[in-house]
Amino acid sequence: MSTIEREASLVRPGDGSEIPNMDMRHKVDPEPFSGALGIVEGTIRPGTLIPPHTHSREDECFYVLEGTLTFDHDGVAEQAEAGTYVIRPRGIAHALWNSGTSDARVMVIHTPGAFVRMYDELGAIFGRTDLDPESRRREEVDLTARWGLTFHWERVPEIAERYGVRP
Repeated sequence: MSTIEREASLVRPGDGSEIPNMDMRHKVDPEPFSGALGIVEGTIRPGTLIPPHTHSREDECFYVLEGTLTFDHDGVAEQAEAGTYVIRPRGIAHALWNSGTSDARVMVIHTPGAFVRMYDELGAIFGRTDLDPESRRREEVDLTARWGLTFHWERVPEIAERYGVRP
């Protein structure tokens, strides 16, 4: 590992690389931590649902920076306002959404951190204009399976209807 990758640094509010088509930004890349830690920040617009899913390889910790988000695990929904940490170890199905009227910002910490690279690949799929909806869905399913992520699509209609949100 190079000396530059192992230097201490500051990451300021506008710093980090943008993740195209995702409304997210890399804040801490996994390389300086030998892959052990990765952090991204994202904006979740009103009415947006991050569908129920389970990580098989990494733990996730959310820190709500602005606004209020609702987090679900095992069918229990809890609101998390700015300043709240939400801990989701691997193997626990969870979803999150913004049922408010203003944007929410969240920091997402992954360990191991290599998972943050999945967002880049997903953003690339979202940006492809040559895919019909069925092909896009197949690409997304293949990608998430490769990263050890399982979506629980059967729960989406109930959450969408109950909370007025959509993926």
